[in-house]
Amino acid sequence: MDLLRAGRTGRVVCVAAFVLSVGALSACGGGSGGSSGSSAGTARTSEPSVSASSAAPAAHAKPLTEGRLKAAVITAADVPGLRADTSEDGSGAETQRITATSGGPVCTEFLNAMSAYAGTYGSSAAVVRGFTVQGSKGPVSILVSLVSHTSAAGAQRVIGDARKSAKGCAHLTYDNGGSTRMNLAPLSLPVMGDDSTVTRAGVIIGKRGFCMVMGLVRVGTVSLNVMVSSDGYDYGDLQTVAKVSVGKLKKVDPQVASAAS
Repeated sequence: MDLLRAGRTGRVVCVAAFVLSVGALSACGGGSGGSSGSSAGTARTSEPSVSASSAAPAAHAKPLTEGRLKAAVITAADVPGLRADTSEDGSGAETQRITATSGGPVCTEFLNAMSAYAGTYGSSAAVVRGFTVQGSKGPVSILVSLVSHTSAAGAQRVIGDARKSAKGCAHLTYDNGGSTRMNLAPLSLPVMGDDSTVTRAGVIIGKRGFCMVMGLVRVGTVSLNVMVSSDGYDYGDLQTVAKVSVGKLKKVDPQVASAAS
């Protein structure tokens, strides 16, 4: 399931100052790292400067089935303040390749890494869960996905490609049933799981805009994707949900905990 196509109608509208230009980044909080705190976690007021460094994928790790992913994905009960949004729930590995209509091949690479396109990353199963939480400035939308890969190397490639391509793709456009524009900025945050990368984006769909923080985390043969959309860059909720997700994944499936060690 393509997270980038999910939730087009449900995501919150960004502040009115959000404009159709590179100003989209500043409207979301800009370089100061502005964020909208919520009851699901304490938002950061500045961006940490700790850089991610990848761990070597475990050769003995095995892919998880969809049933095991469903048992391992978080529920609203796992994080105080979360409410389930079942309209965003889904399953199934992404088999449709996305092509950026502007930004070039590096932006196409970013889009397909974020959706863990099966043809490139060996995705064998996936589950997606939607949540909402009340932020200090309004509602926050959170999408969480667990994607199982046929190898830990495939999961690691998702992280590596997303990290690399985000650095070379400042602005992109793609079609998801309507033209979507994204202004990207890679971030340096503390490493989660075996390896992780975080990108923030000002997103524009038609005349509507919202602000998104996207985190990808590898745990063994699984890539975890957490996407937080609100009227500002919400790093706190991203890190809270990712941390709980990694912990539950390891607890529910000992194989993953062993592969990640």
